[in-house]
Amino acid sequence: MKLKFNLGIFSILIAISFILNGTIVNDENFEQRLAKGIEITGGSSILLEEYTATWCQICADIDEDVKELTKSHDERVVLLRIHPADGVDDLGNYASATRISLLFNESSKGTPTFLIDGNIAFEGLTTISQLNSMILQTQSKKFNFSEMYMSVIRVNETLIFEIEINNNSKGRINIMIFENKVTSNDPDGNLEKFDNVLREIISVNLSDEELISGGSEWGFEINKTEQKIKILATYNINGNINLKNVGFISTHEINDEYGTSVKGTVQISHIENSYDDKSYHLLIFSIFLGVGIFASFGKFNNRENMIQENE
Repeated sequence: MKLKFNLGIFSILIAISFILNGTIVNDENFEQRLAKGIEITGGSSILLEEYTATWCQICADIDEDVKELTKSHDERVVLLRIHPADGVDDLGNYASATRISLLFNESSKGTPTFLIDGNIAFEGLTTISQLNSMILQTQSKKFNFSEMYMSVIRVNETLIFEIEINNNSKGRINIMIFENKVTSNDPDGNLEKFDNVLREIISVNLSDEELISGGSEWGFEINKTEQKIKILATYNINGNINLKNVGFISTHEINDEYGTSVKGTVQISHIENSYDDKSYHLLIFSIFLGVGIFASFGKFNNRENMIQENE
Protein backbone atom coordinates (compact mmCIF):
# COMPACT_ATOMS: atom_id res chain seq x y z
CA MET A 1 0.00 0.00 0.00
CA LYS A 2 2.86 2.37 0.79
CA LEU A 3 4.40 1.72 -2.62
CA LYS A 4 1.10 2.46 -4.33
CA PHE A 5 0.74 5.73 -2.43
CA ASN A 6 4.28 6.90 -3.20
CA LEU A 7 3.99 6.15 -6.91
CA GLY A 8 0.69 8.00 -7.05
CA ILE A 9 2.16 11.04 -5.35
CA PHE A 10 5.13 10.87 -7.70
CA SER A 11 2.90 10.93 -10.77
CA ILE A 12 0.95 13.88 -9.38
CA LEU A 13 4.20 15.76 -8.79
CA ILE A 14 5.15 15.12 -12.40
CA ALA A 15 1.88 16.70 -13.48
CA ILE A 16 2.36 19.69 -11.20
CA SER A 17 5.90 20.22 -12.47
CA PHE A 18 4.54 21.06 -15.92
CA ILE A 19 2.53 23.90 -14.37
CA LEU A 20 4.86 25.27 -11.69
CA ASN A 21 7.83 26.08 -13.87
CA GLY A 22 9.86 28.88 -12.33
CA THR A 23 11.90 29.78 -15.40
CA ILE A 24 9.15 30.26 -17.97
CA VAL A 25 6.83 33.12 -17.04
CA ASN A 26 3.66 34.29 -18.76
CA ASP A 27 4.23 37.42 -20.83
CA GLU A 28 1.58 39.44 -18.98
CA ASN A 29 3.13 38.68 -15.58
CA PHE A 30 6.81 38.82 -16.47
CA GLU A 31 7.51 42.35 -15.30
CA GLN A 32 5.60 41.73 -12.07
CA ARG A 33 7.54 38.54 -11.41
CA LEU A 34 10.77 40.34 -12.24
CA ALA A 35 10.02 42.92 -9.55
CA LYS A 36 9.60 40.11 -7.00
CA GLY A 37 12.55 38.08 -8.26
CA ILE A 38 12.87 34.92 -10.36
CA GLU A 39 15.34 32.10 -9.79
CA ILE A 40 16.46 28.86 -11.44
CA THR A 41 18.78 26.01 -10.53
CA GLY A 42 20.10 23.78 -13.30
CA GLY A 43 22.88 23.76 -15.85
CA SER A 44 22.10 20.84 -18.15
CA SER A 45 20.43 22.91 -20.90
CA ILE A 46 22.10 22.99 -24.30
CA LEU A 47 23.05 26.41 -25.67
CA LEU A 48 22.12 26.76 -29.34
CA GLU A 49 23.63 29.92 -30.84
CA GLU A 50 22.80 31.17 -34.32
CA TYR A 51 25.07 33.63 -36.07
CA THR A 52 22.52 35.43 -38.22
CA ALA A 53 21.85 38.80 -39.87
CA THR A 54 18.93 40.99 -40.86
CA TRP A 55 20.19 40.93 -44.45
CA CYS A 56 20.45 37.12 -44.62
CA GLN A 57 17.61 35.64 -46.69
CA ILE A 58 18.53 32.05 -45.78
CA CYS A 59 18.31 33.04 -42.11
CA ALA A 60 14.90 34.62 -42.63
CA ASP A 61 13.64 31.43 -44.30
CA ILE A 62 14.80 29.14 -41.50
CA ASP A 63 14.53 31.29 -38.36
CA GLU A 64 10.93 30.47 -37.47
CA ASP A 65 11.59 26.75 -37.89
CA VAL A 66 14.64 27.02 -35.65
CA LYS A 67 12.54 28.69 -32.97
CA GLU A 68 9.88 25.98 -33.20
CA LEU A 69 12.58 23.32 -32.95
CA THR A 70 13.88 24.95 -29.80
CA LYS A 71 10.38 25.04 -28.31
CA SER A 72 9.92 21.35 -29.04
CA HIS A 73 12.85 20.61 -26.74
CA ASP A 74 11.31 22.67 -23.91
CA GLU A 75 13.96 24.09 -21.56
CA ARG A 76 16.52 21.51 -22.63
CA VAL A 77 17.63 23.86 -25.42
CA VAL A 78 18.32 27.59 -25.01
CA LEU A 79 18.35 29.70 -28.19
CA LEU A 80 20.50 32.81 -28.61
CA ARG A 81 20.92 34.78 -31.83
CA ILE A 82 24.01 36.85 -32.56
CA HIS A 83 24.04 39.62 -35.18
CA PRO A 84 27.23 41.04 -36.72
CA ALA A 85 28.29 44.55 -35.79
CA ASP A 86 29.17 45.20 -39.42
CA GLY A 87 27.60 48.63 -39.86
CA VAL A 88 24.85 47.11 -42.01
CA ASP A 89 22.92 44.96 -39.55
CA ASP A 90 21.41 47.43 -37.08
CA LEU A 91 20.89 44.68 -34.48
CA GLY A 92 24.61 44.14 -34.11
CA ASN A 93 26.13 45.66 -30.96
CA TYR A 94 28.99 45.50 -28.49
CA ALA A 95 27.65 42.31 -26.91
CA SER A 96 27.32 40.44 -30.21
CA ALA A 97 30.74 41.65 -31.40
CA THR A 98 32.26 40.38 -28.14
CA ARG A 99 30.54 37.01 -28.46
CA ILE A 100 31.49 36.60 -32.14
CA SER A 101 35.13 37.38 -31.40
CA LEU A 102 35.23 34.72 -28.68
CA LEU A 103 33.42 32.00 -30.60
CA PHE A 104 35.09 32.46 -33.99
CA ASN A 105 38.55 33.57 -32.79
CA GLU A 106 38.64 36.43 -35.31
CA SER A 107 37.87 34.10 -38.24
CA SER A 108 35.13 34.86 -40.75
CA LYS A 109 31.95 32.76 -40.83
CA GLY A 110 28.96 32.74 -43.13
CA THR A 111 25.35 33.23 -42.09
CA PRO A 112 23.71 31.29 -40.73
CA THR A 113 26.24 29.47 -38.57
CA PHE A 114 24.95 27.29 -35.74
CA LEU A 115 26.92 26.52 -32.60
CA ILE A 116 25.95 23.95 -29.98
CA ASP A 117 27.54 24.41 -26.56
CA GLY A 118 30.24 26.57 -28.13
CA ASN A 119 31.16 24.19 -30.96
CA ILE A 120 30.36 24.98 -34.58
CA ALA A 121 27.77 22.45 -35.79
CA PHE A 122 26.80 23.85 -39.20
CA GLU A 123 27.88 26.76 -41.36
CA GLY A 124 25.58 27.97 -44.14
CA LEU A 125 22.42 26.28 -45.37
CA THR A 126 21.30 23.36 -43.22
CA THR A 127 18.05 21.54 -42.54
CA ILE A 128 16.04 21.44 -39.34
CA SER A 129 16.38 17.66 -39.35
CA GLN A 130 20.18 17.90 -39.37
CA LEU A 131 20.14 20.50 -36.61
CA ASN A 132 17.77 18.43 -34.49
CA SER A 133 19.94 15.34 -34.96
CA MET A 134 23.00 17.22 -33.71
CA ILE A 135 21.06 18.53 -30.71
CA LEU A 136 19.92 15.01 -29.81
CA GLN A 137 23.49 13.71 -30.09
CA THR A 138 24.69 16.45 -27.76
CA GLN A 139 21.92 15.72 -25.27
CA SER A 140 22.77 12.02 -25.19
CA LYS A 141 26.37 12.82 -24.23
CA LYS A 142 25.68 15.56 -21.69
CA PHE A 143 26.27 13.72 -18.43
CA ASN A 144 28.79 16.03 -16.76
CA PHE A 145 27.62 19.62 -16.58
CA SER A 146 28.17 22.53 -14.25
CA GLU A 147 25.38 22.92 -11.72
CA MET A 148 24.40 26.57 -11.54
CA TYR A 149 22.00 28.84 -9.72
CA MET A 150 20.77 32.13 -11.17
CA SER A 151 18.37 34.72 -9.81
CA VAL A 152 17.34 38.11 -11.18
CA ILE A 153 15.30 40.90 -9.65
CA ARG A 154 14.46 44.39 -10.80
CA VAL A 155 14.96 47.18 -8.26
CA ASN A 156 13.93 50.54 -9.72
CA GLU A 157 16.02 50.89 -12.90
CA THR A 158 18.54 48.19 -12.03
CA LEU A 159 18.58 44.46 -12.70
CA ILE A 160 20.40 42.52 -9.98
CA PHE A 161 21.76 39.07 -10.84
CA GLU A 162 23.13 36.44 -8.50
CA ILE A 163 25.02 33.44 -9.88
CA GLU A 164 26.31 30.49 -7.84
CA ILE A 165 28.60 27.69 -8.99
CA ASN A 166 30.86 25.13 -7.33
CA ASN A 167 34.00 26.57 -5.76
CA ASN A 168 36.35 24.41 -7.85
CA SER A 169 35.03 25.80 -11.15
CA LYS A 170 37.43 27.42 -13.60
CA GLY A 171 36.90 29.48 -16.74
CA ARG A 172 34.31 32.23 -17.09
CA ILE A 173 30.76 33.06 -16.16
CA ASN A 174 28.64 34.94 -18.70
CA ILE A 175 25.38 36.75 -18.05
CA MET A 176 23.56 37.59 -21.27
CA ILE A 177 20.37 39.53 -21.89
CA PHE A 178 18.39 38.76 -25.03
CA GLU A 179 15.26 40.37 -26.42
CA ASN A 180 12.34 39.18 -28.53
CA LYS A 181 10.28 41.11 -31.07
CA VAL A 182 13.15 43.46 -31.88
CA THR A 183 12.41 45.67 -34.88
CA SER A 184 15.04 46.23 -37.54
CA ASN A 185 14.93 49.56 -39.35
CA ASP A 186 16.14 48.13 -42.66
CA PRO A 187 15.76 44.35 -42.90
CA ASP A 188 16.65 42.78 -46.24
CA GLY A 189 15.72 39.20 -45.36
CA ASN A 190 11.90 39.58 -45.34
CA LEU A 191 11.68 39.72 -41.55
CA GLU A 192 10.66 42.82 -39.63
CA LYS A 193 10.95 41.55 -36.06
CA PHE A 194 13.63 39.30 -34.61
CA ASP A 195 13.62 37.04 -31.55
CA ASN A 196 16.31 35.86 -29.10
CA VAL A 197 18.57 38.76 -30.08
CA LEU A 198 21.65 39.19 -27.87
CA ARG A 199 21.58 42.71 -26.44
CA GLU A 200 23.92 42.76 -23.42
CA ILE A 201 26.69 40.63 -21.93
CA ILE A 202 29.06 40.55 -18.98
CA SER A 203 31.88 37.99 -18.64
CA VAL A 204 33.80 37.36 -15.43
CA ASN A 205 36.98 35.30 -15.06
CA LEU A 206 36.54 32.88 -12.15
CA SER A 207 40.25 32.40 -11.52
CA ASP A 208 41.52 35.97 -11.22
CA GLU A 209 38.06 37.42 -10.44
CA GLU A 210 38.43 40.05 -13.14
CA LEU A 211 35.99 41.44 -15.66
CA ILE A 212 36.64 40.08 -19.16
CA SER A 213 33.96 42.05 -20.96
CA GLY A 214 31.04 44.28 -20.10
CA GLY A 215 30.03 47.88 -20.67
CA SER A 216 29.74 50.74 -18.20
CA GLU A 217 26.15 49.73 -17.40
CA TRP A 218 27.45 46.66 -15.56
CA GLY A 219 28.91 46.22 -12.09
CA PHE A 220 29.97 43.03 -10.31
CA GLU A 221 31.60 41.47 -7.29
CA ILE A 222 32.70 37.91 -6.42
CA ASN A 223 32.49 36.16 -3.08
CA LYS A 224 33.98 32.72 -2.47
CA THR A 225 33.10 30.23 0.26
CA GLU A 226 34.32 26.69 0.81
CA GLN A 227 31.50 25.34 -1.34
CA LYS A 228 30.43 28.07 -3.75
CA ILE A 229 31.54 30.95 -5.92
CA LYS A 230 28.92 33.70 -5.80
CA ILE A 231 28.77 36.45 -8.41
CA LEU A 232 26.61 39.50 -7.82
CA ALA A 233 26.14 41.59 -10.98
CA THR A 234 24.09 44.72 -11.58
CA TYR A 235 22.87 46.15 -14.86
CA ASN A 236 21.55 49.69 -15.24
CA ILE A 237 18.60 49.24 -17.56
CA ASN A 238 19.07 50.73 -20.99
CA GLY A 239 15.99 52.53 -22.27
CA ASN A 240 16.27 50.72 -25.60
CA ILE A 241 15.50 47.34 -23.98
CA ASN A 242 11.85 46.35 -23.57
CA LEU A 243 11.59 44.45 -20.29
CA LYS A 244 8.35 42.82 -21.43
CA ASN A 245 10.28 40.91 -24.08
CA VAL A 246 13.61 40.06 -22.47
CA GLY A 247 15.20 36.85 -21.26
CA PHE A 248 18.35 36.06 -19.30
CA ILE A 249 21.00 33.39 -19.88
CA SER A 250 23.97 32.50 -17.73
CA THR A 251 26.68 30.14 -18.92
CA HIS A 252 29.80 28.58 -17.48
CA GLU A 253 32.45 28.23 -20.18
CA ILE A 254 36.01 27.11 -20.68
CA ASN A 255 38.01 28.87 -23.38
CA ASP A 256 41.40 27.53 -24.49
CA GLU A 257 43.46 26.93 -27.61
CA TYR A 258 40.86 24.43 -28.80
CA GLY A 259 38.01 26.92 -28.66
CA THR A 260 35.01 27.49 -26.40
CA SER A 261 33.25 24.76 -24.46
CA VAL A 262 29.98 25.53 -22.66
CA LYS A 263 29.86 23.50 -19.44
CA GLY A 264 26.59 24.77 -17.99
CA THR A 265 23.62 26.86 -19.10
CA VAL A 266 20.55 28.23 -17.29
CA GLN A 267 17.82 30.50 -18.60
CA ILE A 268 15.04 32.72 -17.26
CA SER A 269 12.58 33.87 -19.90
CA HIS A 270 8.89 34.26 -20.72
CA ILE A 271 6.33 32.94 -23.16
CA GLU A 272 3.33 34.66 -24.68
CA ASN A 273 0.85 32.17 -23.18
CA SER A 274 0.98 30.34 -19.88
CA TYR A 275 0.32 26.91 -21.33
CA ASP A 276 0.61 25.71 -24.86
CA ASP A 277 -1.10 22.65 -26.33
CA LYS A 278 1.98 20.53 -25.69
CA SER A 279 1.95 21.38 -21.98
CA TYR A 280 -1.69 20.38 -21.73
CA HIS A 281 -0.93 17.10 -23.47
CA LEU A 282 1.91 16.41 -21.06
CA LEU A 283 -0.29 17.30 -18.11
CA ILE A 284 -3.08 15.02 -19.31
CA PHE A 285 -0.59 12.23 -19.97
CA SER A 286 0.82 12.58 -16.46
CA ILE A 287 -2.64 12.48 -14.88
CA PHE A 288 -3.55 9.34 -16.81
CA LEU A 289 -0.17 7.87 -15.87
CA GLY A 290 -0.96 8.46 -12.20
CA VAL A 291 -4.42 6.92 -12.55
CA GLY A 292 -2.93 3.97 -14.37
CA ILE A 293 -0.35 3.41 -11.67
CA PHE A 294 -3.02 3.52 -8.96
CA ALA A 295 -5.23 1.10 -10.87
CA SER A 296 -2.40 -1.29 -11.73
CA PHE A 297 -1.11 -1.52 -8.20
CA GLY A 298 -4.65 -1.80 -6.87
CA LYS A 299 -5.16 -4.86 -9.08
CA PHE A 300 -1.76 -6.17 -8.03
CA ASN A 301 -2.63 -5.85 -4.36
CA ASN A 302 -6.03 -7.51 -4.85
CA ARG A 303 -4.37 -10.39 -6.66
CA GLU A 304 -1.76 -10.68 -3.91
CA ASN A 305 -4.49 -10.79 -1.26
CA MET A 306 -6.35 -13.53 -3.14
CA ILE A 307 -3.16 -15.60 -3.35
CA GLN A 308 -2.58 -15.20 0.35
CA GLU A 309 -6.19 -16.21 1.13
CA ASN A 310 -5.90 -19.34 -1.05
CA GLU A 311 -2.71 -20.30 0.73
